[in-house]
Amino acid sequence: MVAHHRGGGGHAGSSSSFMIYMVAGLSLLVVIFLATIQDPFVAAPRGDGLVQAAGEMNAAVQATTTSLLPSTSPARTWTRQRGRRYVWIDVAIDDVPIGRVTAELYMDIVPITAENFRALVTGDNAAGVSYKMSRCHRILKNFIVQCGDYEFGKGYGGKSIYGDTFADEKAGLELKHSKRYILQMANYGPDTNKAQFCFMLSPQPHLNGHHVVFGEVVDGFHVVDEMEAAGVNSDEETLAHEVVLVDGGEIFP
Repeated sequence: MVAHHRGGGGHAGSSSSFMIYMVAGLSLLVVIFLATIQDPFVAAPRGDGLVQAAGEMNAAVQATTTSLLPSTSPARTWTRQRGRRYVWIDVAIDDVPIGRVTAELYMDIVPITAENFRALVTGDNAAGVSYKMSRCHRILKNFIVQCGDYEFGKGYGGKSIYGDTFADEKAGLELKHSKRYILQMANYGPDTNKAQFCFMLSPQPHLNGHHVVFGEVVDGFHVVDEMEAAGVNSDEETLAHEVVLVDGGEIFP
C-alpha cells in the first residue's frame, strides 16, 4: 500500500512538472509572438531614419543640381579699365527678354556725357527719370539702334539729367565712329545733347565731329545683333517689332 502510494505520487508530480513546462513554454511563445507583431511599430524610428536619410540624399541632389545651374553672376568677359564705369541694360523684343548688354563708359574722356548716360540707365538722378521700360524708336540695319526717349518712345522726348540739353564735350567729338558697338549721343545740332543715344552698327566716319562718342558695348554683343535684326532698312519703313530697354544698373568693382 505504501509502495503504491509513492508510485501514484510520483506520477502526479510528473504531471505537475509537465504542466509547468507547458505553461512556461506557451508563455515563451506568447512573448515571442507579441515581440514579433510589435516589430513594425518599433520600425517607425527606422522609418524616421529612412526619411532623414532620404532628406539628406535629396538635399545632396538639390545641392548638386543647383551647382550645375548657370551662375546669377556670370564670369566677366571684359576687363575693367581705370577711370571708367560700367552699366548693364536688359533688353526685350516684343515682351520677350533677349539678354543683357554691358557697356563701358568713358568717364575719363567725357565725364559729363558718360555721367548723363549712367544716371539715366540707373535712375540715379535728381529727377528720378530713367531709360527703364523705354522704347528704341529707330532701328536701321547696318547703321544704328536709337533709344532714349523715355517720355514718349517716338524720338522727340527725353531730357538730360542736367535739365534740357547740354553741350558737346570736345574730347567726345574727337573720338571716331570707327566700329560696330560704339555708343554715341543723338542730337539735332551742336550742343543739343539730351537723353537719346545710339548703338552704332557699323563704322560711320561722316558722323565724326558731329556726335559725341561716350562708350562702347563690352558684353552682350548678341543682344545688339538681335536688336538690329528687329529693325528695318530705311526710315520710310515702319518697325514691326518693339524693342524695349527693360531695366538697367551699374556694375561695381
